[in-house]
Amino acid sequence: MKKLIKNTMAGVMAAAMLTSLAACGSSGSSTATSNGTSTGTAETSESAPITGGTLKVTLSEEPGEGDALGNALDTWAAETGNTVEKIIISHDDMRTKFPSMAKNKDLPDLCATTFLHQLYPDEFVDMSTVLDLSLFNENALKLVGKSYTSDTITGVPEQYTTTCIFYNKDAFEAAGIEAPTIEDPWTWEELYENAAILQEKAGVKYGFAADVSRARYDILMYANGGSIVEADGDTFKVTLNSPQNVSTLERFVQANNEVMPKAIWAGGTTDNPVEYFKNGDAAILLSGSWNYNTFSSEITSFDFGVIPSPMGSTCQSAIIGGSALAIPKDAENVELAEQFIQWLYGDDHSNYQDYLQLHKGLSVMNDVSYQPETDKAKEDFAIMQNETNYVTDTFMTDEASSWRTYKDAEYRDALERAVAGEVTAQEALDTFAAELAEASGWEMAY
Repeated sequence: MKKLIKNTMAGVMAAAMLTSLAACGSSGSSTATSNGTSTGTAETSESAPITGGTLKVTLSEEPGEGDALGNALDTWAAETGNTVEKIIISHDDMRTKFPSMAKNKDLPDLCATTFLHQLYPDEFVDMSTVLDLSLFNENALKLVGKSYTSDTITGVPEQYTTTCIFYNKDAFEAAGIEAPTIEDPWTWEELYENAAILQEKAGVKYGFAADVSRARYDILMYANGGSIVEADGDTFKVTLNSPQNVSTLERFVQANNEVMPKAIWAGGTTDNPVEYFKNGDAAILLSGSWNYNTFSSEITSFDFGVIPSPMGSTCQSAIIGGSALAIPKDAENVELAEQFIQWLYGDDHSNYQDYLQLHKGLSVMNDVSYQPETDKAKEDFAIMQNETNYVTDTFMTDEASSWRTYKDAEYRDALERAVAGEVTAQEALDTFAAELAEASGWEMAY
């Protein structure tokens, strides 16, 4: 497949794959925002609500008792006189099973997915014909809902997560450190400096820890103006080994030597940094909003909170992700699926508010937010929701390139070798940049 897409945008790969799938058109109209994303008021069906139908929905795992989407589906079915058939297909299996389902005309009516609607956009309904997309968070639409090959929103965002930084309030108090705020954030250099103070004065083993994920490291890269690739006409150039990226990695290596559990990022242990934070060994943790509810129930020995992402040399940075609800065009009950979507997100948004209260997560809608029971949680969620504003254009370009289809794990391996001291930051990034360029057919910018 790499031969088919060499020297072209990786997004074209998705378009090429579509030729094996049957597709049909969709009706409706939309407007475009300044960045080209399709939004506007949907032209929805005027027919009476359907009753007595069966909505077939694919989910990646069996929903538990407290599952927000499963609960919403059951509530909708009870209210409307319809039934729901939940089809469980794992995330990985869906890559191969969806094309077969399309070929055999055995498609579900609704898919809860993180990628199908982006990989096969021509197979899914344009959601601007179903909902008023101006009601949704723009970054959620672009990252979670938009296809890889156009600006069409082929899935309405359902779940939404963001990277964020947790801190030990008790350790901060013991060290005499005042937590930064949205209005007055730290720089990354200030975070490293305060991490050293925490080790010295608060008795923690590590001032700072980060999930062992290149996506967590990339937050630093984007904050300093770096990127993995840059757009070059209808293709890309590899920029991973740019001077600013080398400087970022050099400082990260230094932080591992001074204030972080180096063995984790150097590959010397499989320990989880999240556990270091939970047991009080690390005072600051770069992770994500998905951990908040677990921390709330499992951390009892100290108070924790959330602080905004620090400023780099260029900006603040965060990385978001999530899943979407998408409707295959050739499904048997497209209109029934549309009516569920409109029920969940429409009218006074009360159904989505109920979903969000059970989900206990970030909102994909502009005027709806999770309402925690405590003032502390309200403050923390306000910070996490605000993190979604820090998604950079460079991250968006990197995502559009689909560079991970060529090389992925090798990137973290390169970072690991630099942290371990086996190679310099320059050597690590030069090596992976060359590997990515060779695999993709893209030129190197440096």
